[in-house]
Amino acid sequence: MPAAVPLIAVVASGVASAAVGGGVIGALVGAGAALVVTAAGQAIFPAKRPSAPSIPAAPGFDASAPGAGRTQSFRQPITEHQIVFGRCKVSGPIVFLHSAPDDQGREDGHFYAVVVLAGHSVRAIGEVFLGDKSETDASYAGLVRIDRHLGAPDQAANANLIAETGGKWTTEHRGRGRAYIAIRLKLTAEAFPSGPPNIAALVEGADTILDPRTGQVGWSDNPALCLAWYLTAPFGWRASWADIDIPALIAAANVCDELVGTRRGVYERRYTCNGRVSLGEGKLAITRKLVSAMAGALVVSGGRFFIHAGAPALPAATLTSDDLRGDVTIQGSRPRRDLFNGVRAVYVEPAANWQPTDAPPLLASNYVAEDGGEAIYRDMEFPLTTSVSTVQRIMKAELERNRRQREVAFPANLSALRLRPWEGAMVALDRLVPFPARVTGWSLSPDGGVNLTLAEEDAAVWDWDPATDERATGESPSVVLPNPGVIAAPASIAVATPTMTSFAALAVSWSAVPSAHLAGYEVEFLPATVAAWQGYGAGLGATAAAIPTAEPTAFRARAVARSGAVSGWREALVPAAVSAPTATGIAGGIRISGGFPPDAVRLQLFEATSNSLAAASKLAAEPTSLFFDRTGLTAGQTRWYWLRAVSAEGNVSALAGPVSATAL
Repeated sequence: MPAAVPLIAVVASGVASAAVGGGVIGALVGAGAALVVTAAGQAIFPAKRPSAPSIPAAPGFDASAPGAGRTQSFRQPITEHQIVFGRCKVSGPIVFLHSAPDDQGREDGHFYAVVVLAGHSVRAIGEVFLGDKSETDASYAGLVRIDRHLGAPDQAANANLIAETGGKWTTEHRGRGRAYIAIRLKLTAEAFPSGPPNIAALVEGADTILDPRTGQVGWSDNPALCLAWYLTAPFGWRASWADIDIPALIAAANVCDELVGTRRGVYERRYTCNGRVSLGEGKLAITRKLVSAMAGALVVSGGRFFIHAGAPALPAATLTSDDLRGDVTIQGSRPRRDLFNGVRAVYVEPAANWQPTDAPPLLASNYVAEDGGEAIYRDMEFPLTTSVSTVQRIMKAELERNRRQREVAFPANLSALRLRPWEGAMVALDRLVPFPARVTGWSLSPDGGVNLTLAEEDAAVWDWDPATDERATGESPSVVLPNPGVIAAPASIAVATPTMTSFAALAVSWSAVPSAHLAGYEVEFLPATVAAWQGYGAGLGATAAAIPTAEPTAFRARAVARSGAVSGWREALVPAAVSAPTATGIAGGIRISGGFPPDAVRLQLFEATSNSLAAASKLAAEPTSLFFDRTGLTAGQTRWYWLRAVSAEGNVSALAGPVSATAL
């Protein structure tokens, strides 16, 4: 692409090797060992930092933090692409900015931006959010245009940008294989008081995921399938499908799709994967996030990938003394530093603007008693999980696994080759009650055997009763801090309704805006015979003014913040005049008829004994509909009438009339 347009420079990250034969995994496999990647052990494999220099998007920005950058757009000259799994609200790097005069001739009235949402094709880009508001908000009517590009390999350049950016966006700027939105905003002080807003969108992510159960390729939020897709992706481990154990993958995908009851009385799939990751985090960190979404493990053994989702492990073998080649070591309890009796977790809550949110903490009183009454918590993070019920199931399983404390170092003979990491086994040794365990470590021994590490784990670890195990989500109080870039409009405006047929000024008032950032108010007026709004005052500290005018006049007021931001206008418009008024004599009076204006709440009637407006006086009655009977006259009395509409704000219309009639 031409250098004039600042597009993303993609930085390769993670171990630059195929799945087998190089890098960390290749070294471990070559040494006759098996690598097990789980959600635990973050300190062992810390998140990889970008391999090329970059400018931070904001102070404290950390792409590896849970939820970081998920909904915030940013500008950086060099940054990593991101991957979107499932469905989530996401933003991304702004790779193009432009401004141009708008349709009213205002310099820089139109703002253009291109935000890359994913470094791959996606199934859909849904609702777009501008700051805290949806693109469909009424305040944005006629001000926003959004073009969506799903990242197809053959997608064309955006036609609107080509036509409107003076050659800065050309037909060569196609963004193939990159999902992005191209947005044009008409910037107004009312709709965008702080300037261009943050841009984010609801995205249904990667849509080239293979499901080996059906042979179909498409979108999926199944964590096992998403992990397999990442293993084979060119920006992932670059494995081939021959490197992945398909039966294990199918079993894991089926576990993820199992339906589980929730406290709300509905069913949800056991595990789903919804979120985004940055390629700058590194392959192992991304893999660990995908694994954590299904409480499982990725095992690399014998040059193949085995994907497992969290579920009870059926024993694949029974290990007895016949399988030993040396002395077995059994650790009956975990060290104090490794024990915990409670779990606190953070997940991503869609109802909280897709931000990291605390799950209800889990504290097991029976385990607290075993630990001498001390509450010991483990903190967990689930950046790709958006269901509080799912998070709580994983929290409980993690706690129960920790409290099954026996760990066995089992020096096995070659009979243990029938086992691989993460499979279940029954440990049945002399003088011990047999107990189920899971293989957590596996390596070949130089003396011709297999060294196994087994951790106690029974099926009860995964038991779940939503009626008793799932805790209600607490209401976290929201703290709303004043925003100096946003100020509310006055809640109301009122006009002092004149009582005479003529006037030289009208008094207007408006409610005070309770804001610590208030600088004052702006007031404008629009006489009926004038085409444009007239400024009366800016930075007014008062909430009332008497504006000279001798004709029906509209008024409006708005608040101004010290930052220069302004609110929307609060208006008192001129109501429509009474249409086609008539007067008809009736017995003892005169009936006044006509069209009652839809924006009026009442009428003023001025009466005279001759066709002289200057001599007319206002009747005490103010009808709220027509017709209206003026009574109390004697037969033969003639009267002239002028009618004036009054709005809810107290503003008045032009006079309609005169009409006259004689009482019968």
